[in-house]
Amino acid sequence: VWEDDKGVQHVNICWRVQQNSALGPYKGGLRFDPSVTLDTLRFLALEQVFKNALTGKSIGGGKGGTDFNPKGKSENEIRRFCEAFMLGLHRVIGPDIDVPAGDIGVGGEVLG
Repeated sequence: VWEDDKGVQHVNICWRVQQNSALGPYKGGLRFDPSVTLDTLRFLALEQVFKNALTGKSIGGGKGGTDFNPKGKSENEIRRFCEAFMLGLHRVIGPDIDVPAGDIGVGGEVLG
């Protein structure tokens, strides 16, 4: 649950798909887009496994996302959403477990 600038509380659906960690920690982007679905993230996580394996680095594959749309939101609203998202995600991420990266709607300012 996050609060917009008008004090209204919102609930968004969020996922993190950890597809395969045989080569190392899960690694893959976070996507903020209203069209995100669990099925899409499952496919993208599998695709990420193959992409990461081809790099020769010791990393697995994962993907995450939410139906939150950052377009038209203030910096404070995006920050409050990200804090709520990470509050739920923090138990399953870390340098030796799962390393999220940017994707659609998620740049350095969000990951920073």
